[in-house]
Amino acid sequence: DVRKLKTFQPSTITHMYSDQNELIAELYLEKRIMVPLKNIPTQLKQAALAVEDANFYLHLGIDPKAISRAFLTNLKAGQVVEGGSTITQQLSKTLFLSRERSIVRKIKEAIIAVRLELVFTKDEILEMYLNQIYYGHGSYGVEAAARTYFGKHVKDLTLDECALIAALPKAPNNYSPYRNPKRARSRRNHVIRRMAQEGFVGRREAEEAMKKEFKLGEITNMLNKAPYFVEHIRRQLMSLYGRSRVYKSGLKVYTTLDLNKQFIAQNTTRKNLRITDKRYGYRGPLGTVNISLPEATLQASLRQINNFEEEMSPETGTIIKGYVRILGNDYVTVLMGNGEGVIELKDMAWAREPNNKVDGRWARISNPSDALKPGDKILVKVLGLRKTDDLWSLALEQEPEVESAMISIEPETGHIKAMIGGYDFSKSQFNRAIQAVRQPGSVFKPIVYVTAISKGFSPSSIIVDSPIIFKEKDHSFDKWKPVNFEEKFYGPTSLRTALAHSRNIVTVKLLQKIGPRSVIQMAKNLGISSRIENNLSIALGSSGVSLYDLVSAYSSFANNGKRIEPQGIRYIVNRNSEKLFTETRKESQPISSGMANIITSL
Repeated sequence: DVRKLKTFQPSTITHMYSDQNELIAELYLEKRIMVPLKNIPTQLKQAALAVEDANFYLHLGIDPKAISRAFLTNLKAGQVVEGGSTITQQLSKTLFLSRERSIVRKIKEAIIAVRLELVFTKDEILEMYLNQIYYGHGSYGVEAAARTYFGKHVKDLTLDECALIAALPKAPNNYSPYRNPKRARSRRNHVIRRMAQEGFVGRREAEEAMKKEFKLGEITNMLNKAPYFVEHIRRQLMSLYGRSRVYKSGLKVYTTLDLNKQFIAQNTTRKNLRITDKRYGYRGPLGTVNISLPEATLQASLRQINNFEEEMSPETGTIIKGYVRILGNDYVTVLMGNGEGVIELKDMAWAREPNNKVDGRWARISNPSDALKPGDKILVKVLGLRKTDDLWSLALEQEPEVESAMISIEPETGHIKAMIGGYDFSKSQFNRAIQAVRQPGSVFKPIVYVTAISKGFSPSSIIVDSPIIFKEKDHSFDKWKPVNFEEKFYGPTSLRTALAHSRNIVTVKLLQKIGPRSVIQMAKNLGISSRIENNLSIALGSSGVSLYDLVSAYSSFANNGKRIEPQGIRYIVNRNSEKLFTETRKESQPISSGMANIITSL
């Protein structure tokens, strides 16, 4: 029943926005952005009509002349090679039928097309067509196509751009300007000539449009500026609405993310993970290539192996692949596609063997040959152009194996402002900010101290810092002798001093006085959901927790003892701007404001 199309809502993109309503992510199965016909340029409508169905406003869904022409062509070929379909028929096939090329399907297509023409106006059919048809590279509809190919809104397209978009539906992959620019140009110019033949554009305007080069935008994968956070929110959406609604119904999800803080967090985390990783030495090249090949063969080989473009020019600050060419006494030359650079010894001195120490200090290489050899495929960071010889100045890099996580929560609201779950989401989707359970170590101590304060201890309470051995047969250890980090004992010590200097023995003795069960209960009240072991070693953070829970617990200290459940969504609206979800703050008061101020002071 084609009348159902009056309430039909095609699959559209779900958008996620930051706390300042900046677009941070898109979720979709079909990249489609609906636009009314009045916002589509007249020249794009004319281009589609010229190349697909010049008699669109004259027929009743089927064009007998076009069908007769296609029938004769197919009869001569002995198979279906030409469709003769009107725009209405194409819409019928897309919405209701399969892509099977057969006479039966063509008959069904024609019947549905006539029904569509009886129920909908011509403009309504054209609007549905231009929003429904596939234009390649995951884009459905003219607005998505305009953004994919030209990085602009459909209303801003020029004549030549309108013609290219109209050229695509016949065979989006074959006519893609990214994959087949010559074929795309030929097809675009065919559309422009058809527009001129139909009187939509003048001959001179058509000739000028056909001379224009493509000014393409950049094809990007699904937009995602904060992948770990977006995945966290996506999981929540899936549990609330299910897969179909999340990916097809065009939700607008307004999150709590601060995009500026997120970018700072991402850049800082990646930078410092690289620094940390280098402390463990150089793990060797990514591969090798025969560097003694003739120059032309070598350059072609490097571009093919490394996917370098002919015109590629490295940008300062980027990390790219290169191949070691010459080893000097204090430098290395590196080939990078069509470019060449130099790594000075000081910019690769960290590249010793892993864990190599001399006299207790990390060793540094004294010659490039200690780490590299000609033909090694390596990662390099582009530092800039050298003034002396116009070669690129480079530094040796490697992908870190060490991982990290970070989460930032606004205590007064519980809003998640930044989230990092690892070095690279494309390589590991495991979210270490939420999913990883790790020993918190001394970070757990304030929970012990705030429990003690709640039981009558004060910052000036004294506990003697002296040797002690615990024998607890009921637990995993028989004898345990905790020590301070400095391996010293400090005698009578106030709680203020003990926490400020993270004294282990005082903390363990304090836990012994107040009992592990009371600390475990306090941890739960503060929002730690993982199981805490019932033994004295938890004083030193031996029982695993998630970073998410730990930061949430600390937020109570900063918020006058009030804990607000962390949340990443402010509100959600559907495609009709109706609110589906609004945040509700789940508040509790695990500690008094006085205790919060004391522990913050400590």
